[in-house]
Amino acid sequence: MSTTRRKYAPRLPPEQRREQFLDGALALISRGGFDALTMEAVARQAGVTKPVVYELYANRAEVLDALLRREAERATAQVLAAIPGADFADRSPEDVYTDAVRAFVNAVVAAPDRWRLVLVPPEGTPPEFRMQVELVRGRVLAQVDELADLGVEAMGDPDLDAELLGHAMLALAEMAGRLAVTAPERFTPDRLVAFVGKIAHFLRRA
Repeated sequence: MSTTRRKYAPRLPPEQRREQFLDGALALISRGGFDALTMEAVARQAGVTKPVVYELYANRAEVLDALLRREAERATAQVLAAIPGADFADRSPEDVYTDAVRAFVNAVVAAPDRWRLVLVPPEGTPPEFRMQVELVRGRVLAQVDELADLGVEAMGDPDLDAELLGHAMLALAEMAGRLAVTAPERFTPDRLVAFVGKIAHFLRRA
């Protein structure tokens, strides 16, 4: 009598397996919110048995903590990489800002599950992660404020409030990223960046 043996996922090094589990956890949260994240669901997503997950994570809380830390770190790195050096010798401040938003929106589109978690946190998002996001936002705002200061200086408009400009620049970029993950068919990167560019150039003429 023949029997059908269950197919198991191939063995992976621990670090690679951790990444697989965290990728699966992120996908589960993106589809069903935090309630969808269970050890059994993570195992099923990876095609392994629950004991394999428990070899690396003691419980759901450990998976969640590792996931949120990883995504916060990667989101920070993506945003800071999108902020250009403040050199306006060859480009106008509005072009520099538009290019920064383009890089940011492209990063959002490339990792929608991550940015949905950051920009549109689902119900049940742990307060610790919300606080972490605010810390990341504060760090990014400091970089944007510096860019705004130099941009105002380059535009030669002493009456323009650089601090408020920095907040407005960040808010506009966040709006673009939020629309890119919540309605990607309607709000394409090209449409979003074109709008941001027009706003930036209008400010220069105002």
